[in-house]
Amino acid sequence: MSIYAERTIVALHRMCREMQRKNIELARISKCAVQMILSGVSYNSISTDLIDKILKSQNPDGGFVSNTDTIWNAKLLSFFSDFHESYVRAIQYLNSNRTQLGFGRSARDMGRIPVTGIAFYLHPNLCNESQLAWLEDLWNSEKNSLTYKAAYVLMAFKINNYSPKDPKLISNALDWLASQQEIDGGFAPWKNHPVGSNIYCTALSVLGLQSYKSPEIINTISRAYQYMIESQLPSGIWAYHEIEDGAAWGLRALTAVEES
Repeated sequence: MSIYAERTIVALHRMCREMQRKNIELARISKCAVQMILSGVSYNSISTDLIDKILKSQNPDGGFVSNTDTIWNAKLLSFFSDFHESYVRAIQYLNSNRTQLGFGRSARDMGRIPVTGIAFYLHPNLCNESQLAWLEDLWNSEKNSLTYKAAYVLMAFKINNYSPKDPKLISNALDWLASQQEIDGGFAPWKNHPVGSNIYCTALSVLGLQSYKSPEIINTISRAYQYMIESQLPSGIWAYHEIEDGAAWGLRALTAVEES
C-alpha cells in the first residue's frame, strides 16, 4: 500500500472518530468504514461504538433513514458474521423499497443510476438479470451524460458478470468515459465542466475504467492516478465539499489501481 493510501486511511480514521463525537449521520461514517475495509484495512479496526450505533438505529422494518443509508450501513454489517440477521433485515427492507426494478433515495423517488448502481455493486444479492437489464435501459436513456453515472453502471455490471443486451454497450461506455478525461488527468461530471476535476468524479471514473481494464485505457487510468496523488493534500484528504466522501472514494480508487 502506498504512502498516499496510508495517509488517507489515517485521515479517515480521524474523521470517523470526529463524526461519531459530533453525532453526524451514521451512513457518512459507515461509508468511510466500508471503503477502508474494501481497500484492505482490517475490519477489526472499525469502532465497535459505530457498529452499536448502527444496530440501535435500525428501524423495526430493517431499514435506516433512506435507501442510500441502508445500502451503506448494510454493507458494513455484512463484514461481521455476528450481525448477519440485521444485515438480512436491511436487505429485505431494500427489496421492499424499490423504484420499479432499481432504486431511488426512497420508494417514492424515481429510479436513479447512482443509487441503483451502488446498491447492485455492494450487494449483488439485490439484483438479477432482469433488474440489471432495467439498469441498462436506464443508462441508455441517460448515456454519455455524467462520468460518475457511467462508472456506477460499469462497476455494477462487472461485479455481477452481466452481459448487456447491447453487445457494444461496455466498450462504448468505456470509450466515452475515457474521452472525458481532463487535461490535468482528473475527471469532472463531464469534460470541460465549470467545476473542473475533483476527487469524487476522478475516483469513480477510475473504478469504472478499472472494472474492464484494457490496454487502450491503461494510460487513462495512470494519468488519473497521477492526478489523485498530485492533488492530495499533505493531510491525506482532497479539496472536496464532503471531505470524507472524497477521501473514502479516493482511497478506494488509489488501492484499486495499486493492487492491479
